[in-house]
Amino acid sequence: LAAMMDPPRPETAGAVGQCRDAGINVVMITGDHQLTASSVAKEIGIAAGEAMTGAELDRTDVEGLAGRVEKIGVYSRVSPEHKLKIVQALKSRGHIVAMTGDGTNDAPALKAADIGVAMGITGTQVAKESSSMVLADDNFATIVAAVEEGRIVFGNIKKYLMYLLSCNVGEIVLLAGAVVAGLP
Repeated sequence: LAAMMDPPRPETAGAVGQCRDAGINVVMITGDHQLTASSVAKEIGIAAGEAMTGAELDRTDVEGLAGRVEKIGVYSRVSPEHKLKIVQALKSRGHIVAMTGDGTNDAPALKAADIGVAMGITGTQVAKESSSMVLADDNFATIVAAVEEGRIVFGNIKKYLMYLLSCNVGEIVLLAGAVVAGLP
């Protein structure tokens, strides 16, 4: 009798919770058995929506999957074609899709996603070249921290532009009013 245990990293559950609080939906796509995948997903706090297997994905086209994709939290026993189908279904519903992966089999989905994120330590060269971003530490929490920093930068740019536009609108109105009134 042999048993293996590959527990999720301790910080993963917190990172998934931060994603949920930030309005980011995390979905688990794995080659593991459905019961294993559902158990791990529950442990790290991924929404306990529907679960779908690769065999079910084989019987479903992209349009059919697009109707259910927002309700599914765990995909198990998937192949590279299934991963690509899931990305396409999410994009067809108007979602911005970030896909993580480390293997050659992940390359098509990494390329098709809006943001492909490859693992820098365990990732293959094909996965790294197919992706938009490479994680140096292979840690999901790093993605969450990057999103948080990106939102801070976006907020600061927005504030700066509002300040700049409000100041310049006053100057333009003053000069336009002077020209219309015939003042020097």
